[in-house]
Amino acid sequence: MQLLWLRFVQFYLTIGFKFYYKKFNAIYLEEVPKDKAVIYLSNHQNALLDPLLITIKSTRKNYFLTRAAVFKNPSVAKILNSLQMLPVYRMIDGVDIRKKNKEIFTKSAELLHKKKSIILFPEGSHDIKRRVRPLKKGFSRIIEETLQKYPKTDIVIIPIGVNYQSPTEYGDEITVYFGNHISAKEFWNDNNLDFNGISNAVTIELKKLTTHIDPLNEYEEKLNKLKQLNVDFTNPVSVNDCISKDFEYSGEKKKSDSKLYSIFKALVKTFYFVPYLIWKKMAFPKVKELEFVGTFRYALIITLAPIFLLITVLTLSVLFGKTIGLTVLLIGILLPLLTLRLK
Repeated sequence: MQLLWLRFVQFYLTIGFKFYYKKFNAIYLEEVPKDKAVIYLSNHQNALLDPLLITIKSTRKNYFLTRAAVFKNPSVAKILNSLQMLPVYRMIDGVDIRKKNKEIFTKSAELLHKKKSIILFPEGSHDIKRRVRPLKKGFSRIIEETLQKYPKTDIVIIPIGVNYQSPTEYGDEITVYFGNHISAKEFWNDNNLDFNGISNAVTIELKKLTTHIDPLNEYEEKLNKLKQLNVDFTNPVSVNDCISKDFEYSGEKKKSDSKLYSIFKALVKTFYFVPYLIWKKMAFPKVKELEFVGTFRYALIITLAPIFLLITVLTLSVLFGKTIGLTVLLIGILLPLLTLRLK
């Protein structure tokens, strides 16, 4: 039942992404192993969308380490647990973080010993800035505990770069890069893990797999230059090359939205006026961080929009007949799909 549930959720989320994103691609520099313990280590720009996007493209049924704050509601916690999410605690959670996180790290070590796969965000938090931040030690402690308890475990580290063109916008384009594999045992010596060595190796790979703007005090200036060049942020190789060559860009340039797209987008808002008003007037004003804009909008699209469409179709079918109802159903499905293709 658990596997069936996970497959259903993954299928539903995948369908939802087709109604939310114009392009959603994955690039694999190496094939993801199916019979080994895997730790995915990703940059983290876009709150809860990042792990969902990764797991859909990863080819594995993954466990997630997620900040404990989202587990506070018991009902929500049940759902998250059913999706194989594990809480990671911080000082602000008001618990003994050393004890609580030790339990999670032990659980993670057991999962890796059983050749499961885990998604972590080693930067420790989300940030919409296009840069790789210093990594926390949580992932390396999990690896160390695993190898201390189960020294024969072959742990494969797969760095991931999640790249958004415009992370807060509807109809965005995304590419998820699964990077070159790193063997944890390369950093294992005398029953200890080389924390600095493994962190540096992962950081180097992450900086290749996503746009990295450095130093921080020049971030806005460099970002504005990249935007003026209309760079394709879903291709981090070309963008990082542009930065290294003093903003000489040879990659594909992104075009502005067409007038036809703007018209169809207005039609989508008109058709789904109730979900749109709930988003615009009720949900969006409560979003305090830009990193959560996409998450909340996507959540509303995959919940309220289908419910609104179903109620509308059933009402019109009763009042005016099945032909009208089915026609509206087709419009409700095809209109947003066509709109995204026109962007």
